[in-house]
Amino acid sequence: MKSMNSRITKADVAPCRTGSSPVQAVRLGAIIASVLLLSGGAPAPANAAAPSSTFRFALPGGAAIVYGKALNPQTPLPERAWQQATFHFPNGATFSLLPRIGAADSGGTQMEPPSNGNISPSGQYVVIGRIESGSVSSGPGQPESDASREYCAAIEIRTGCITADQTGEICGAGWQAGQRAQWGTDEQTSLMLKDERPSAIRLLQFIGAGQPPRSLIKDASGTDNLLRCDPPSSANRDAYRKIAKALHAAGADNDARLIDAANSKADSSTIGTSAPVVVETTHRTAIVSVQQATLYTAPDDAHASRAYLVQSDVVTVLKQSPAGWAYVDYVNVSGRHLLRWIKSNQLAIAP
Repeated sequence: MKSMNSRITKADVAPCRTGSSPVQAVRLGAIIASVLLLSGGAPAPANAAAPSSTFRFALPGGAAIVYGKALNPQTPLPERAWQQATFHFPNGATFSLLPRIGAADSGGTQMEPPSNGNISPSGQYVVIGRIESGSVSSGPGQPESDASREYCAAIEIRTGCITADQTGEICGAGWQAGQRAQWGTDEQTSLMLKDERPSAIRLLQFIGAGQPPRSLIKDASGTDNLLRCDPPSSANRDAYRKIAKALHAAGADNDARLIDAANSKADSSTIGTSAPVVVETTHRTAIVSVQQATLYTAPDDAHASRAYLVQSDVVTVLKQSPAGWAYVDYVNVSGRHLLRWIKSNQLAIAP
């Protein structure tokens, strides 16, 4: 994983992809030029209405990314590039995707317009693209020039864990049709979703090998992200204590205190047990009990859509309010998620 500062090296301005296929070209990386020209170009996702100054990108399970501070406010809402982005959990908790934690502003970074195609068919992950701009230095005493580069972050929707932050050709790979969570090739999928997922034990190993803890935390997309990806538990609590100690010694006291607080909370909640602390959000399944059930974009009769479910279709109930309504997640035969409202008296909800 790599991030771009305001000053970058010549090696950082290599093309974002080489030899990419036409299919890859229509993915995240292909809209770099349109973003930079402020003309938009990503397909409009199906999302709830939002004020003109913000854009709410709905995710499976009731989560969302709310975008703000449009770089090109005159373009249609779903096609704008954004300088602010906040991840919202279903329970109301949030964290900032842009600016990153600890940053005062987004500087030369902008988020690409989101698309429903960024969400994995399984509904587990979303890949968010961004453009980072800075000055290129050819060497000491040489003039600088401006350059931009594409990055893409894979986020596990349930936990908010940024599993990887990549750049280059991998950003154009895209989710593979017919696969639950396949980003490009098997190797690219491992890089995006598994191999670089932040882990306390692995990070401690890098610290032990002499790598600076500040840089390692930055590569993990921040201390808060490390804690989301690998929550403190009996298995990693000691590793976290040693990481916090190394961060204190390096002068990264804020990062160290975040870990100390999370570790302390995990300690107090697991007295007398060795079970890991894992916060699960459980949802109930339900079966459509009527011959045809209309789906709604909002919980009232005025927002009926043309979509409907039929008897015996299975859904996941994400929310049961206001009274008489249920917010459900339906997965179709191709693995795509449809989030809609349905009248609760048309469901048989499992106990």
